[in-house]
Amino acid sequence: MRIGSTKTKGFTLIELLVVIAIIGVLSSVVLASLNTARMKGRDVKKQADFRQLNTVLSLYFDKYGTMPPNLVSGTQVCDGGPNQTQYDQLMTSFINDKFLAQIPRSPGGGTYCYYNYGAGNSIGAIWVTQLEAAPNTTTGISPSCRPWGPNLNWCSQISNKEYCICNPY
Repeated sequence: MRIGSTKTKGFTLIELLVVIAIIGVLSSVVLASLNTARMKGRDVKKQADFRQLNTVLSLYFDKYGTMPPNLVSGTQVCDGGPNQTQYDQLMTSFINDKFLAQIPRSPGGGTYCYYNYGAGNSIGAIWVTQLEAAPNTTTGISPSCRPWGPNLNWCSQISNKEYCICNPY
């Protein structure tokens, strides 16, 4: 045995730090991708809910000959907004008519809003929400409608993530 010569097994501090750094970088990339996937998933859910709500409005119109009225004069009713009670009343009326099984709620803390612009209007009744992962657009993602010029109202032709479904009479 030689003095001053010791042979140990294991990793050096530098090797451990390099491995920890690589794991950190990989995990941050995975988490960023996972967050984007969650946002896209919420967007898909919102679009599916709006397809269902569009069908509900068609059924309502077939039965009553009109779109549902505005439950608060001059303003929209929104899930998660100041008119939550009226939104729930509107959805409950759809459930009572057997057009809907349960009240749709926007995933991720967003809102679903409804407003009826009335007969004789090219917009009719409108559903509005905000998408998260979709690119900003001036025309909306199909079948989204953008009935107004830039900055005139929601669903206007400015670049944003609004998803609007118009239901003309």
